Amino acid sequence: MAFYQRAFLYLWRKRGKSMLLLLIFLFVNTMILSTNMILRAAEDTKADMQEKTKSKVVCEVASTGTRITMQNLEKIQNLRHVTSVNRSGENPAFLSNAVPITGSGSADDANWMVKLSSYDELAYDSPFVDRPYKLTQGDFLTADTKNSAVVHADFAEKNGLAIGDEVGVEIKDGKSATLKIIGLYRAGNERKQGDDILAVRRIENQIFIDNTAYIGLFGENDFYKAAVYTDAPEYLQRLSGDLQTLLGSKVSVESSDALYRQMKAPLEQTTRVVELMLLLTFITGTAVISLLLCMWTRTRQKEMAVFISMGEKKIKIFLQAMLESAVLFLMAAMAACGLGTYTAGWLQSVLISSNTAQMELQISLQAEDMALLLAIGGAVVLLSVFLSVLPILRTNPRETLSRMEG
Repeated sequence: MAFYQRAFLYLWRKRGKSMLLLLIFLFVNTMILSTNMILRAAEDTKADMQEKTKSKVVCEVASTGTRITMQNLEKIQNLRHVTSVNRSGENPAFLSNAVPITGSGSADDANWMVKLSSYDELAYDSPFVDRPYKLTQGDFLTADTKNSAVVHADFAEKNGLAIGDEVGVEIKDGKSATLKIIGLYRAGNERKQGDDILAVRRIENQIFIDNTAYIGLFGENDFYKAAVYTDAPEYLQRLSGDLQTLLGSKVSVESSDALYRQMKAPLEQTTRVVELMLLLTFITGTAVISLLLCMWTRTRQKEMAVFISMGEKKIKIFLQAMLESAVLFLMAAMAACGLGTYTAGWLQSVLISSNTAQMELQISLQAEDMALLLAIGGAVVLLSVFLSVLPILRTNPRETLSRMEG
């Protein structure tokens, strides 16, 4: 009779023992599957965090006359792990169809000028992020915006302007541009300004424009700041060093990943706990199953010794024992995967109630989890069967039979 036939007949004959081992396998497989799902969800969440936390390095000129050029920006864009660059420019300009707000009686040109501030993405790296500026109407400037502006609500009211109207600006060398107003804002601290402040320095006269319009007025080599975003916050310090080397000592470089570090801490803590659980599950599962199989193998010593003495190869004895456990393991693995959907929902609710809820872990059963279950669980089965059968295979069958007869 072939070893695989003996394996199935033995499982059927020892139905009680087989059911007990099946339940143990089910418990171990469920633990392995659950920890795998959490670890995979943690990895997915980490990758999502790297994208959403907007980790960046801010490069800002530190001396008068220094500018970040287009050549610098092209080199920055080609650096490893750089996803985008938010360029910032700032220069004064005259108005051609409006007047600035001022309480000063100065005849200086600066009292008839406004400050143009440009951004690729106004929603980031601007006073709307680190100061109490608030968009009251309309939209922010984006990388796709062309020849548009966001102006102060008081400036618009004084000049009878509204969203959709145009405001003309002109610089000293004669270049001019017509900008369409797409948004209005307020800063919240306008009343704290003195009446003698020149117009170009007043909050109400700060006009935010897109970089297409800015480059048309001042050229492509006149940016004073660039926020360099990365998809790999772990690489941030190295990126800072690369940028400092590229831009030189006249440009200050400062990394910003506080949000990522704040969100990463509880995630790493959860991952360490789950990895420890997986290790303990592997060790405990292997120990319990090995002990159980060793106890059962002791009752089969005579049977195995007889087969070996009759000429059966030891490898087939091992394969029979392996097949018996493998069949039960696979049945338990299928049952564990069937329970995986319900287990995922329970784990999701447990983690949401903990301090990791802010990370939005999405736990679900995936093919990757099942593959890891088969790999790790298979290792448990192989090691357990090997440890239980090894003593018999190493002993001479004559010694085993004589000892049992005695």
